[in-house]
Amino acid sequence: MSIKVYTQEENVNAELHSPEGVMVTEVSAGDDIEAKMHVKNLKAWFRQKQVLNGFDFKVATNKITAIIGPSGCGKSTLIRCMNRMHELTPGARMEGGVFLDGIDIYKEDSVEMRSRIGMVFQTPNPFPTMSVVDNAISGIKLRGRGKSDGKKIGKDELMGIGEEVLNMAGLWDEVKDDINKSGAALSGGQQQRLCIARALAVEPEVLLMDEPCSALDPASTLKIEELMQELKKDYTIVVVTHNMQQAARVSDYTAFLYMGELIEYQKTSVIFENPEKELTERYITGRFG
Repeated sequence: MSIKVYTQEENVNAELHSPEGVMVTEVSAGDDIEAKMHVKNLKAWFRQKQVLNGFDFKVATNKITAIIGPSGCGKSTLIRCMNRMHELTPGARMEGGVFLDGIDIYKEDSVEMRSRIGMVFQTPNPFPTMSVVDNAISGIKLRGRGKSDGKKIGKDELMGIGEEVLNMAGLWDEVKDDINKSGAALSGGQQQRLCIARALAVEPEVLLMDEPCSALDPASTLKIEELMQELKKDYTIVVVTHNMQQAARVSDYTAFLYMGELIEYQKTSVIFENPEKELTERYITGRFG
C-alpha cells in the first residue's frame, strides 16, 4: 500500500475536513464493548474555542483504554469532561452526555461523581504539609464517612485504609518505616504512586490518568505501568499518553483523537498493527504530530 507523506500539518487538516476525509460519523465508537462509561455526542469549549466536536466514546469495563493524539487535540479535555472537572475552568462549557453505568453524571452530585471517577494528573501533586499516610487518606478524611456503610471512620480504621491503598499502589514496602515524613519528600515516581493511592482511598470505580508517566524516569514509568495492569482487575482505567510505546504496552483499547474529533477507536492491537484510517497510521508512525 502506498502512503502519501504530508510535509505540512495543513495538508493533513485539509484532508480531515474534505468530503473524502475521515469524519467522526465513520467511527464505530466501540459498539461491541461492555461499557462502564459512555460519552455521547460530546462537545466542549473554552470560551469561544471549540475543542471537542461531538462524538460517541465507550470505555470498556475492567480494561485499560489509551487516548492518543497530538498536543491540543482534546485528550485532556475529554477526560476532564468525564469526571466533571472541565466545568470548574472559568469560561469552559460542554454539551452532550457522560454516563457511568447508565447514569448521567451531569444530573448527579458532582462531588459524588468525582469520587466514583477518580483522576490522577500529569504532575504528581501530594500535599506538602501532610505526611505520606495522611496524603493517602486525605480524601476519605475529608468525606469523614465510609462510602459503603456511611459510618464515621475511626483513626485506627483510617490508618488501616492508608496501609491498604499504599500497598495497592505498590508503595507500602518503600515507605512503611517512614510514613510520617512529608509526601513531598518522596521521589517523583513515589509521589505519583502516592497520588494513585490517594485516588484509590475513596473507592472509585473508574480511574482517569492524564499522562501519569510524562515526568518520570524509565524505572518509575515501568512501576506505574505494572501497577495499572494490577489495578484493572478491579478498576476501569483510561490513560492519556503521548508515548506510543506505552499505549501499545499497557492498553486493551486505543482511541486516536485529532483536532477535537475521534478518528479511530479499536482494540490496541488493531490500532498499532492494522489501523483502518490512513490518518491513524501516519500518526502512530510519526509522519505528523
